[in-house]
Amino acid sequence: DEDQNWALWVDETRIGYWPKSNYRARNANKVAWGGEIVNRRTQGRHTSTQMGNGHFPSEPIGKVAYISNMALYDLHMNLYDVPTQISVYVNNPNCYDIRYWRSDGPYGRHITFGGPGHDSVQCP
Repeated sequence: DEDQNWALWVDETRIGYWPKSNYRARNANKVAWGGEIVNRRTQGRHTSTQMGNGHFPSEPIGKVAYISNMALYDLHMNLYDVPTQISVYVNNPNCYDIRYWRSDGPYGRHITFGGPGHDSVQCP
């Protein structure tokens, strides 16, 4: 916003707010979307916590968790041209995964993500 605070909007509803006092810099050089779980291996194995709805991102939208029409806007609400170089990071693809899609369809630039967590063979 004009006061350099950060907000996350979905349609016309603000669902997140981060005041500028949380940050030392006046701008960002990185934005991240996705999912995260805590894995303390308390039972000597990977957690059984699912990410998203527990399905891998190779499954179709409607069955997998997704974030659609991802975009960045500047202070004046002008669409910021996101570079075509998008980095995807996954630290354990046998347990969880993510895919980035650049599309002109109804989902625009979007990610699909998720996974079932613990599996005795794939995610011990």
